[in-house]
Amino acid sequence: MTQLFRILAVSLPMLAATGANAAGTIDLIPASSWGASDAVLGLKPMVMIEDFEDTTLAAGLSVTSANGLGGYGPTGTLPRTFDPRPINLGGDDAFGSAFYSHPCGSGACTSVWDGSHVLLNTSNNNSMNYGTSTPWSDITFTFAGGATEVGFSLQQNELAINVYVNGAYFGTLPAASGGGRNGYYRFEITPSTGPGDAWTAPITTLRLDGDSRDAWTIDHLAFAPAVPEPGSLALFGAGLAALMARRLRRPTQG
Repeated sequence: MTQLFRILAVSLPMLAATGANAAGTIDLIPASSWGASDAVLGLKPMVMIEDFEDTTLAAGLSVTSANGLGGYGPTGTLPRTFDPRPINLGGDDAFGSAFYSHPCGSGACTSVWDGSHVLLNTSNNNSMNYGTSTPWSDITFTFAGGATEVGFSLQQNELAINVYVNGAYFGTLPAASGGGRNGYYRFEITPSTGPGDAWTAPITTLRLDGDSRDAWTIDHLAFAPAVPEPGSLALFGAGLAALMARRLRRPTQG
């Protein structure tokens, strides 16, 4: 049975200042369930998945890399894809195998959740020398129209990562044990009507603000759009029209 740990993410100073009742949760599915299905992860049925297998991101999603050397975004097209295997195994990492085999020494520790590519927190989505003094980047996800739920796998962060939702501090993701797989995080916010509250659904931006010395990877990014895709709306409208037509054809009782 998959275990799930919950971190209550409430900024007490903000609540005291605004009088709002905003609250949110960060659910952690631990690394023992790496690669689990969306059903096991508890994701909403209508989530969209970005697996970073190509440079074109899912509709409504953009990524920003900042505070490193250069950066990119916000953009719906990545600079490149990143295969975490070392070059001698056909991957993209010219500096080692930290995102592929650490700490177990084999591909059983890969940062990939699904497919063969991940998102790396660098200015070009490619690896750097592990001992570099060049800062590693922060990553911000932006959701057009907002999202009611966001989830992703996290691997290799050896230091804690602060999370900001809609520009406000939301919580902290702890360091991975031994610098390997951390787990799968799912973010949700309870809507609030408090004045000045930044934590009202939907989630429009989610920023991962890690230590500049720390590298980490993201995969299987899931988000539930607050505004359904046009295709979903059309399907819903067609179903509603069919239901109405059926009711109109129903014979009246004499």
